[in-house]
Amino acid sequence: MNKSNSTSYVILIFTLFLFGILGLNSLNPSKPNYDDFSKFNVSNQMDHINEIAKEPHSIYDVEAKEKVREYLTSELTKLGAQPKIYEYSDVYVKRSDSYEDIQNIYAEIKGKSDSYIMLVTHYDSSRAKPERYAEKDGSLGAADAGYGLSTILETLRVIKESNIELQNGIKILFTDGEEAGLLGAKEAVKEYEIFNGVNYLINLEARGTKGPAVMFETSPNNSAVVDLYNSADKTFSYSITPEIYRLLPNGTDFTVFLENNIPGINISVLNGIENYHTPNDNPNNLNYKSMQHYGDQVLPIVQEFVSNSKYSNPSEITSKSDSIFFSLGNLFIKYSKAINYILILLILICIIYLYINLKHKNLVKVFKFSFINLLYTIISMGIAYIVTRILAIINSRPFKITYLPLIKYESIILILFILITFIAYIFTIKKFTNNFNEKNEYLIGSLTLLLALSIILTLLLPGASYITVFPGILISITSVITKILDHKYNISYIMLIPIALVTLLFVPTIYLFNSALTLGGLCANILFVMIAFISITSSSTLIKGITK
Repeated sequence: MNKSNSTSYVILIFTLFLFGILGLNSLNPSKPNYDDFSKFNVSNQMDHINEIAKEPHSIYDVEAKEKVREYLTSELTKLGAQPKIYEYSDVYVKRSDSYEDIQNIYAEIKGKSDSYIMLVTHYDSSRAKPERYAEKDGSLGAADAGYGLSTILETLRVIKESNIELQNGIKILFTDGEEAGLLGAKEAVKEYEIFNGVNYLINLEARGTKGPAVMFETSPNNSAVVDLYNSADKTFSYSITPEIYRLLPNGTDFTVFLENNIPGINISVLNGIENYHTPNDNPNNLNYKSMQHYGDQVLPIVQEFVSNSKYSNPSEITSKSDSIFFSLGNLFIKYSKAINYILILLILICIIYLYINLKHKNLVKVFKFSFINLLYTIISMGIAYIVTRILAIINSRPFKITYLPLIKYESIILILFILITFIAYIFTIKKFTNNFNEKNEYLIGSLTLLLALSIILTLLLPGASYITVFPGILISITSVITKILDHKYNISYIMLIPIALVTLLFVPTIYLFNSALTLGGLCANILFVMIAFISITSSSTLIKGITK
């Protein structure tokens, strides 16, 4: 290996390492504020949580839940929100085959108009669900839903103390019985007073105790809804998550609100599932960065809604289409389906240009490499499925793709599997390209596969299409630029741009999907891994010194 080759490899490895670190760092977008009480403050949040999470307070823990309810109504009263209790007697609980009494807490702060933003979370803690082996009775509800309750109370405090003139109002709903089957939400939607005038709803959840607070679900036709969400200081969301969540049997209070055509968003942390619905969901295991991140999203959205008179018109939150969006480091990228079609067309044009102008190309070999990439991806996903089934047996766990927590050495297994998959992929491509002598066919074949997947996803799951469109358009454009200018200038290092940005996108994506689906979803997560590997490897073939 000569000096030029060594330099190229060092630069490539440094780029992957740097943007991998930046990708991981993007999972902690907020820095806790402990001292400045003019802003959202985690010290205040913690004070609330310490009161809320003193003991388990499920719907079966009547006295403990009453104490939490009294504390919340007292705090709402101090904030000028005029709380009201909606009581429902003998509500049937299918999970326990019993009849229980539930009490929702409702409050509102009026604005000049009859338009409202609603902040929702539940205040009951969980009892373990028999179908989820990792759960245990005794959750104190510090994160689920102490994060949500404290975020709403702190948001109201900042709004009140900043003396904002409210053009539009705020409604607050703390539901009861969410953990027992969304009971409070199902009763609340029957009450005209509660939802009258609500034009935007933010539901707060916690499926764990740490990690970024992800905006993981929206109402349908979400373009205008996401526009308002973009008012947040620390946006963190991917349009693939609403697409996938709609296909899963999971549910939160937001599920009930969607069924009643109420526009809005759902936010939750996803990591720390080992603490979820267990006694470890207590104040000692909370994450201040996560707490701050809730506030850094919710407070600016509420401030924008209540201070901007345009939101007195419901049409401002109404749209006829979904947006495609994703977080990229500190950026939030959002575009329409129409733009997505244009990007796909540009990828096709670039592929045609590259096929015409690159040397030593062969159409049969182009499709061969498309097929090899696809086959390798499918085989890797199949192996991942088998591995997780074996791990479930070894750990004496029932297997479920969306739920396989508490596997020994889970992080090590994930990293090793990804590394082995990558190394095996490099050797496979090196062999079939004759030591990258057929790199042009491999590049075009990889782009052709990304194009085909982009078209399929755009038709079936448009919110997920960015995972192939974004790498595809980056690689296509930089490859064309390299081809046009490289005979005059040595600009092959421009191919580091797609490598860097693909790494920045997929590192947090892979991490989050492992947190959300647990190791059981490794087979699905390998799809993201392989899209990243194909994109990075095909881009690197045009860098001088990496291949001949």
